[in-house]
Amino acid sequence: MALVETAKKVVIDKGWLSITPPSFQRAVLDRCLLLTFKPGDPVYRLGDPPGGMFGLVSGGLGVAVGQDEFSPYIGHFALPGAWFGEAAAITRQPRRIGLTATRDTQMLHLPLPKIDEIVTDDPMAWRWLALVTVGHLDTAISACDDLMLRDHVKRCVALLLRLGGCRRMTPPGAATVDIDIRQDEIATLANVARTTAGKVLGALEAKGHIAQSYRRVRLLAPDALRAMLRD
Repeated sequence: MALVETAKKVVIDKGWLSITPPSFQRAVLDRCLLLTFKPGDPVYRLGDPPGGMFGLVSGGLGVAVGQDEFSPYIGHFALPGAWFGEAAAITRQPRRIGLTATRDTQMLHLPLPKIDEIVTDDPMAWRWLALVTVGHLDTAISACDDLMLRDHVKRCVALLLRLGGCRRMTPPGAATVDIDIRQDEIATLANVARTTAGKVLGALEAKGHIAQSYRRVRLLAPDALRAMLRD
């Protein structure tokens, strides 16, 4: 029970649920199940049938995207407090993204029938569910905006900040942030050659702004990285 209560506190303190009314928070959390995933475990895949929602409690998630002729690729990295799955729950259409655990991960799962219970009891609950989609739209707009940066160094820096949840500001208590991502994935998302991405990451590491390890980048100085975008 202690684990469940701790998990609930995480998603109330940060992310989507933190900006919803207490009555709605209770309606969601009273119906959630706590699930665990190992690195590489899929939560759901792009194109899977519609289902419920998932809130990230601990660990990390690779968010797979892909349209038309492009194969799915990791387009974002999610941190605790993030929620996914509302689009399929609202539309009853197949999953538009895929989620894969990048490390030992805990998630709260709100099953689809429980979502139906919530909105049957309170039709206004759709407004709070839609806030998840608005948050994802804000992230997508930010990503598109950053890709318009002409300077490839700034493009890479902006990407790292977005993946670390520090694009606009550094969340309280987040002195350092770990991002589970490979160098070739960074190159793809920043629209640069892999060698270029490697040089940028090396220079940022030499300045003490980041630290690199196997399949992981640690942001050591998010504020300093953001200052680079203003220069």
